[in-house]
Amino acid sequence: MWHFVVRFVRPEPVEGRASVMLLAAIGLAEQQWFDRLTTNGKRMANHKFIQPKMVSGVTIFILLAVACGSSYNPESRLVDVGGHGLNIRCSGEGAPAVVLVSGLASDNHDWEPVERSVSETNLVCSYDRAGLGQSDVIEGIPTAQSATDSLYMLLSEAGVAGPLVLVGHSYGGLIAQLYAAQHPGNIVGVVLVDSLQKDNLVRTAEILGDEAMALFLGATQANPEGVDIVASLDQVESDANLGGLPLTVITAGVPNLPPFIDQDVRDKLAEAWLESQRDLVRLSSAGIHIIAEESGHCVQCDQPDLVADAIRALAEALPK
Repeated sequence: MWHFVVRFVRPEPVEGRASVMLLAAIGLAEQQWFDRLTTNGKRMANHKFIQPKMVSGVTIFILLAVACGSSYNPESRLVDVGGHGLNIRCSGEGAPAVVLVSGLASDNHDWEPVERSVSETNLVCSYDRAGLGQSDVIEGIPTAQSATDSLYMLLSEAGVAGPLVLVGHSYGGLIAQLYAAQHPGNIVGVVLVDSLQKDNLVRTAEILGDEAMALFLGATQANPEGVDIVASLDQVESDANLGGLPLTVITAGVPNLPPFIDQDVRDKLAEAWLESQRDLVRLSSAGIHIIAEESGHCVQCDQPDLVADAIRALAEALPK
């Protein structure tokens, strides 16, 4: 869940994990992900974008998405998209095809438990954006629009035809929103999993004030994937009406806000996030809202069956 939290921690030299100090955490991820980031050197070494920068003796970690994995590992392939390879993994069969879009700086391993379940009834595909997982690195500053364009080309080149159900987590939710709005011809449903929403920054600024918001924006733009989040939110703002498209919004029910943040600020941040989720439901006249009571931001990690069931329920309710 992106709760737009700015954390201020004294940079005291302490042994072990505490030696890595946190100045700003965006999209408050689960503590277990923070543990994996700071203690699992092998996983960090395999992730192309996790290179924290030291600022005034304090490390900035941008946790806009949560990665999780399992032993499920179907065959993947690289598909040429405009001169660079994007990794896509598909399994199962049956219409509509389900396309899973990961959160910021996360490869497709986020979706493994959901993918395993959904593949029992539908063709399901997950993929890595440029520079993530097994996909090629490309130059330039990515945005939700450039990611949407790349996904459109990837599905076309990979032969994944419609009808499609798009499932987007966190930042991936912005991509799903844009794709559905701009390519409605082969989209029959959307599932947004604790997704970002166009007014997130506006609501956060109203709560944090100018000084804290300036720090927050700087940290946001320094995210590990290099995505221009501000531009991405602006892109969605101008193009995000889904009409009567079947839409399911899944919201994490466990904020996990740090205890050292003032309770009043905590409450306001949590309520602002919840209101942004309600606004997502209103993108479609057919929108429904599910609260994942036992989940932090990575709902597909904490409650994969809930996510898989929501995908199947949407698909099964579609006209045959």
